[in-house]
Formats: sequence, structure tokens, C-alpha cells
Amino acid sequence: MRGSYSRGYTPLVLVVDDDATMRIIIRHSLRKVGFQVVEAADGELALELFQAQRPDIVLLDVMMPNMNGYEVCRTMRNMPHAEHTPILMVTGLDDLESIDEAYQAGATDFITKPITYALLGHRIRYVLRASRAMVDLNKSQNRLAHAQALAHVGNWEWDIIRNRFFCSAEVLRIFGLSLDETYFDREDFLRAVHPDDLPLVETAWQQASEHGKAYSLDHRIVLPLGRERIVHQQGEVVRDDFQRIIQLSGTLQDITERKQVENELKQYRNHLEDLVTKRTTELTVANTHLQEAKEQAEQANALKDKFISLVAHDLRSPLAGMISALEYMSTDDETPLNAEHQDIVERLVQIGKSSVNLIEDVLDIGRLKTGKLTPQSDWLTLQKKVDKTINKLNFLAQQKGVNLLNEVPEHIQVYADAALLGEVVQNLASNAIKFCYKGDEVRFYVASESPCVLAIADTGVGIPPEKLPSLFNIEEKTSTTGTAGEQGTGFGLPFSHDIMVAHGGDLRVESEQGKGSTFFIHFPEINQPVAAMAQAGA
Repeated sequence: MRGSYSRGYTPLVLVVDDDATMRIIIRHSLRKVGFQVVEAADGELALELFQAQRPDIVLLDVMMPNMNGYEVCRTMRNMPHAEHTPILMVTGLDDLESIDEAYQAGATDFITKPITYALLGHRIRYVLRASRAMVDLNKSQNRLAHAQALAHVGNWEWDIIRNRFFCSAEVLRIFGLSLDETYFDREDFLRAVHPDDLPLVETAWQQASEHGKAYSLDHRIVLPLGRERIVHQQGEVVRDDFQRIIQLSGTLQDITERKQVENELKQYRNHLEDLVTKRTTELTVANTHLQEAKEQAEQANALKDKFISLVAHDLRSPLAGMISALEYMSTDDETPLNAEHQDIVERLVQIGKSSVNLIEDVLDIGRLKTGKLTPQSDWLTLQKKVDKTINKLNFLAQQKGVNLLNEVPEHIQVYADAALLGEVVQNLASNAIKFCYKGDEVRFYVASESPCVLAIADTGVGIPPEKLPSLFNIEEKTSTTGTAGEQGTGFGLPFSHDIMVAHGGDLRVESEQGKGSTFFIHFPEINQPVAAMAQAGA
């Protein structure tokens, strides 16, 4: 059968009769009322046309030579796509045995001769509608059964008046029974309920059947091999026109896995609550200890700063004396040094001066941290400041084959401490060179003019993403070896960041491994009165 018909579709009728006159009359009658017709004079041709044309309905004469209508009908029923095709047996016989044989052969219905041709079309349309309704019903039942199997939900009905019980295939599956179970009644259902839960279910059924009370409950069932499952059962009543309770309908869903998950989650939640309580107590104690440790650390830090300051001051004086003595030795014309000693003395002078500078840096960092060192800002031409940095680093850049490009416009002015800003720019530029290869470049440009942002971008190796959050944190060591094995202390970037924060600005970074890094020096936005006063002072 071809299934549901679209609008404008003309059903096809296969007429099988060895009487040519009958075929002509039937064909004429059916075509006149809107049917297509194909004809066969014997059983063999009928089977060929049935397989090739797949008609919507068959009119099959019983009495034919060689192969009678019963044989043809049985053969058609065993052919593909023939299960739901309506077959009307046309017979002049009116005995019960012939009618019974027609149904046993697979006939849908029968028509007796003589045929009332005016009603034939109506009879065929009725049979087609009934057949389509049956096909649609079967499809709906199959879809329902499939949906129930997917959701592990079955349905059941108890006819209270006739005491008849029906359940879907999924209910049988849930109870662990075979789908071809021929007899399963209300008592079987109740016997499968766990004995401890049976009173709960019986009370719910009684309240529903006697008082119309709907219910929803969870309970256990026992499968044939003794295994237990947990199900969710819901039920409600059906009433007749006189509001009498005549049926109890319900659903049954296997929720064993869901209950197991809920129990596990409950245990996990209880465990988490215990952990939170325990952790809260620990944190309270730890917080007390931390507060005490903080106070001790602040005292120790103050003592450390004082110690560093004293040591630095005490070191500068003897170092200055040694440097002066060494410089005197190297320039004394009366007792000149030989070339080897002269070289040693000059190196010692350089080491001494570097040590003095290091002491000054340590003191500056300490003063920055404690707020004792404040920038002495003035208006500076940014392009010139960058030029000075490039001149200092040009030799280092040339050694590594790195190009330094100053793209800062001439008119850009910034309000900053010249010495401290020089430290920041030089530190960022030397770092950029450190992580570049031959042929890379370092660009100095203005990313924004209001407020001013100086960008220092390189095309080097970039910074690993995991290091970016702690790059300016002096408490975490982020120093990395350069592309030529250069070593660093890891303090330059935190110091540069602190300098810009002391200016009221900021220092930020963007980086991608393999493509380079860009550091952004954010200068504070100076309001007009301050700028005018600074300009006048300049």
C-alpha cells in the first residue's frame, strides 16, 4: 500500500477477473468515480502487476482457472509491502465456509455478486480509509512503544468495572518479562512490588479507585531472578458520563539509575558540607595566624629596610674611598703602573662604580616601596628620550643584528622624571633586544596621544602565557635566559612597573609566543592647570 495520499492523488485499483465483461464494467464504474485501474485476467498476471504497480487496493475474483483467488491472495500476502494492502474478494458464493476461507487466505473483506456498481466506488473508498486508519494506528503504536523504550516509561490500565488489566510492552520490560507474555494481570503487577513497599502501592490504588485521588510515588520491584529495581509510578482515574470511576490509568518508569545518581550526589553533598565546615574552622585559625604573621612580617620588613639602608650607607663610604685610591694609583705619574697592573686597577674602578650604582638602585627600590622616593617630574620630549636610549643600546643591538626604530613623533611631550623614565625605557628596550634574534626589530611608537601611551614592540620569541600574570610581581622570579644566553635578575620589570605606578601611570604587556611582545608605558593624564604651570616652569 502506498501510505497516506497527498491531495489530488488518484488511488490505483488492481482488478483480477477471468471474465472480460466483468473487468470492463468494473473499470468503467471505477474510472467514472476517480480511480485508476489496471487489469489482470488470471492469477499469474495479477501477481506480476501487484509487484510492479503496487496498487492501493485489489478486487480479486475467487473463481478463476489454474490459480483461484484464495491462492492468489495468500501469495500476495507473502510479497513485500503487501501486509496492509486491502484485498476485496469478489465471489458469487454466499456459504460461510467460502467466506471463512477468504479471510484465512488474508482477504480484508469480500463483495458478493451481483455487484451493485453504483455503490462499488463508495465501498472501495471506505475500505481504503479504514486501511489507512489502521496503518496510521500501527505507526502511532510503534512510535509510542519506541518512545516508551527510550524513556523507560510504560503505561497500564485497569478496567475497574470488568476487572481487566492491560499494560504496554515497556511495562513488561521493566518487570523483566518476555514481550510475548500472553497473560499479565493486576495480581501479577502487585506480586512484583517489593513486599515492604506493597502496602504503599495498594493504599494508593485503593484511594484512587474509591475516591478518585491521583497519586505519584516511588517504590521497589523484584524481578524474576531476585534483582531489585526502583520505579516511579503515577496513577489517575477515568470517569464515565455519570462521574463514576470506571478505570485507573497509570505510568511506570524505571528510575534505578537516577536514584543511584541522586544517592551518590547526596553523599557527595554531605561530604562537601563536612569539608566546608572543617575548612572554615581551619581558615578561621589560619586567618588568626596570618594576622599575627602579617604583623611580624611588617615589623621584620621595617627592620630589613632600615638594615638595608644602614648597610648601603656604610658600604658607600669605604667603596668611595677605595675607588678614589684606585683612581689615584692609575693616574700617579711619579710611580706609574705597568700595563697589566694598570688594566687590573681600571677594572677594579669599574667594578667599584658598578657596586655603588647597585647600592643606589637597591636604595631607590626600597624608597619606591616605602614611598620615600617620589618622581621629580618635568615636561620631556619623548622622541629625544627614546633617542638617548637607542644611542646607549645601539652597540648591543648591532652585536645581535637587531634593528631599533624610533617612530615617536617630535611633538609628543610627557610629564615624567627624566632619570626614572630613562630607567624604564632602557630596561624594556634591553629586554626586547635580549629576546630577539638576528634580523628582528624593536619599534618605539606612540599607541595613544591622550593620555600618552609609549609602546615598545619587538618581533622576538614572546612570553609564555603562564608567565604574563606574574610578570610585574617582584615576589615571583620570572627571569628567562635570552636568545644569546643572556642572564637577568628578574627585578627589572617589577621595578619599571613600580616607577610608572609612582608616576600615576601604568605598565602593561601583550605577547604571543613566536611573534613577539609589546610593552605599553601609560603616562598619567595631566589636567590643564598643572600642565600650564609645568610649561611655564619649563
